Amino acid sequence: MSLPLFLLLTALAYSGFSALCLSMEKHQLDLHGTARAGVARMRRWRWLGLSLLALALLVASHAEGWARGPVIWLGAMTAAGLSLALGVLPYRPRWLAGLGWALAGLTTLAALRAWLA
Repeated sequence: MSLPLFLLLTALAYSGFSALCLSMEKHQLDLHGTARAGVARMRRWRWLGLSLLALALLVASHAEGWARGPVIWLGAMTAAGLSLALGVLPYRPRWLAGLGWALAGLTTLAALRAWLA
């Protein structure tokens, strides 16, 4: 397993967890105050988060095979979850959405670079 692959999986998992956090009312209130998102938007956040986590699983399994891929995926999800829960949410909750979008963009650029190479 390579370090860029693990960073890509961690960034995908972080973006997925960020979207799942934004689908929860508590984190919506932390981010926006009383002007939280509607039910339909929160449902879209939930589907986006689950889709990003599933995409990370597919990338890991494609790169490392189904024997090692899910194990690496769980490690990346652990790293992303710990950095989100212990780093961003307690101290900088307003960074949640921006950092999630930034990492999603970086993973897209990394995927395009790998595809073009």
